[in-house]
Amino acid sequence: MNKSDVETTEKDTDFGRQLAQARKAQNYTVEEISEHIKIPVHTISVLESSDLEKLPAPTFAKGYIRAYAKFLEISEDEVLEKYSLAVPRDEESSLRPRSNLPGEASSQSPLVKSITMLLIIAGIAAVIFGSFKYYQEKAGAMEGELDNRAQSYTGSSLDSPAINPSETEQNPGLSGDDKLLVGQLDSSEDMSAATDEQDVAAVAGDTDNEERPALESEVETVTEEEIVAEQAAENDIIEFFAENGSWMEVRDANNARLFYNMVPVGSTKVIVGKAPFSVTMGNAKTTRVVINDLEVDMTGYIRPNNTAIFRVSTDGQDIIIQ
Repeated sequence: MNKSDVETTEKDTDFGRQLAQARKAQNYTVEEISEHIKIPVHTISVLESSDLEKLPAPTFAKGYIRAYAKFLEISEDEVLEKYSLAVPRDEESSLRPRSNLPGEASSQSPLVKSITMLLIIAGIAAVIFGSFKYYQEKAGAMEGELDNRAQSYTGSSLDSPAINPSETEQNPGLSGDDKLLVGQLDSSEDMSAATDEQDVAAVAGDTDNEERPALESEVETVTEEEIVAEQAAENDIIEFFAENGSWMEVRDANNARLFYNMVPVGSTKVIVGKAPFSVTMGNAKTTRVVINDLEVDMTGYIRPNNTAIFRVSTDGQDIIIQ
């Protein structure tokens, strides 16, 4: 093997150089990479130097390489291929599980697969049965409560027989059997007067009943409007328009997390809280941000990997972003 072949082989197996070059091209430090992919700084340095002796077992090393390459948006398979060429074959094979137990069943054997499938089915059935029993008992309890409430109305004025006003005397008496004695009015004039008085009282009662809900409704409306006005005055509003979708995390001035999720393609997300808002987002180039009806220009905060991290608030008609 001549000198050029040796240099070519070393270049093909130098997986760490490719990772380091990609990191530097995107202006990332080792510490920033460690913070994003949750890999220790020491391990990242060992990966970039292709130091196989200091790297962990191939299984873990491949996981680190895959996460690193994915974050830098370079080909994971290409870097892993260089790593595989650099790792000695005997080192990879030494990590494969071996067993000296005779007749030990493999995890790929039909028996193990069948038992595993039965356990999974039994677990699912147990969950379904438990859920059914829970909701059945809950429905029974609710039905019993409704029955008790219905019985509580028995004997109320709604079920009592109506009494004809014309048959009622002003001072009724009680018989020996404690039954109400109802006498007849002495004259048709008294009957007519009593009927007129009851009609006037009924009309007055209906008028009061019609006016009372209207007044209560006005009071409730005024209260709701005051509450909405107070909330709008105390809080800030930030809106996100995700043309191609965007994952994001939003925190308020007290560092309380207000949102941590994916905004679907073409959707709008409105968040109410106390500014300044701390925003971390992806697909930043195709996402618009508006705070308190003022559009935010975040061009200077968009990173090479199309993410953005910034804090934003308003001062009157001015936007403060940092």
